[in-house]
Amino acid sequence: MAKQLKHFTTALCLLVITTTAYCAHSKNVLVNANNLKNTGFRDGQMGTVNVDLDSDGNQDTIEYTFSSTTPPGTCEQLDCMSSLDNSPILTFQIKMHDGKSIDGSYMCTSLGISRNRHNGMKDILCGPKYILRWNGEEYDTD
Repeated sequence: MAKQLKHFTTALCLLVITTTAYCAHSKNVLVNANNLKNTGFRDGQMGTVNVDLDSDGNQDTIEYTFSSTTPPGTCEQLDCMSSLDNSPILTFQIKMHDGKSIDGSYMCTSLGISRNRHNGMKDILCGPKYILRWNGEEYDTD
């Protein structure tokens, strides 16, 4: 009985640790394409999230467009921005509170905001693998 309790306690501790790590990461996610698909989003359907990207106290708007599958022919590069498994994706553009628009030319499985900043703008998390950084003119992976 003691051995079973020890295994159960160990498994429970591992579950708590991994859940906490997952929840900490998921706090930065604003919208997830898989979640949208599960709620009935359709191809071309749009949505918005508001966030202060330049930390000036004003909300900026990220407008995203949903696609239920990765478009064909988009993953010929070695370092593709989306997976080849036909995952749903999001494309986006940003409307700053002052009216300036910033186009996002990336396909992301989710969109999130990092606490890290480059050139005065917060980094954008494009799925679990890619970080888009502001280079002063546009968001880029480098």
